[in-house]
Amino acid sequence: MKKTFIYSILSVWLVFTLFPIYWVILMSFKDATSVYAKTPKFIPFIDFEPTLLSWYHIFGKTVGGESEYMILDAIGENGLYLKNSLIVSFCSSILTITLGVMAAYALTRFKFKRWNNDNISFFILSQRMFPPVALAMPFFLLFHFVGLLDNVISLIIVYSIMNLPIVTWLVKEFLNDVPIELEEAALVDGCTRWQALLKILLPITVPGISVAFLFSFVFCWNEFLLALSVTFKNAKTLPVGMAGLTTLRGPSYWDIAANSLIIMIPPLIVTIIANKYIIRGLSLGAVKQ
Repeated sequence: MKKTFIYSILSVWLVFTLFPIYWVILMSFKDATSVYAKTPKFIPFIDFEPTLLSWYHIFGKTVGGESEYMILDAIGENGLYLKNSLIVSFCSSILTITLGVMAAYALTRFKFKRWNNDNISFFILSQRMFPPVALAMPFFLLFHFVGLLDNVISLIIVYSIMNLPIVTWLVKEFLNDVPIELEEAALVDGCTRWQALLKILLPITVPGISVAFLFSFVFCWNEFLLALSVTFKNAKTLPVGMAGLTTLRGPSYWDIAANSLIIMIPPLIVTIIANKYIIRGLSLGAVKQ
């Protein structure tokens, strides 16, 4: 009886979770007639005839005498916005992980005389509490002054600043679970601090670092407000490109759906590749000896 109740709840939750994805997939194969029909169309080939119209638009092609004005895509000309999002997300995440690991290592392995380590950790984490809307204008003025507006470098810097506190905090907790005796044994055997970090600690904490990397990557991939504030054309990312799909003639929901599916693919691939490490990372430290 208990199992039946649990499975029922899980089934309802699964339908509630997956139905929006199913609806987006359906929408991407509809045209205006099917989208704006009085009754919803749920089953392809029965309720409506699927079309590749939106997918042609993504790749810059028109169908049936359409004008180029009808083409709406969020990935930009020649995939510019897609390239920008990939470059910014990966570069920012790698930079954030590099700095975060070093900061977390210092906080877990050294004692600071002037300030308590826990106070320093809380101060670092508190920097993430600033709402992005409060930082949009300062970042805009800063990058305007140094000539980095509409540049992917500015986005990499912004996202690294925003993600560094939470990444440092996450990696610090994972490093705390690694016995310091392992590092001391490596030092006794002649390793330097850097060698102990690279050859002993990092391999052990790869699952935790993978979790931190995924958090950082997803934030960079989905972030909209700061990207909108410091980019105009050349450095636009996918979320900003998606916002441009609403035009004067109204939103083209079929184009929005197709572009949404394209945008979902890279984070999904990263998650699948790192899935083994993510599961281990989330459970790391859950079981105490």
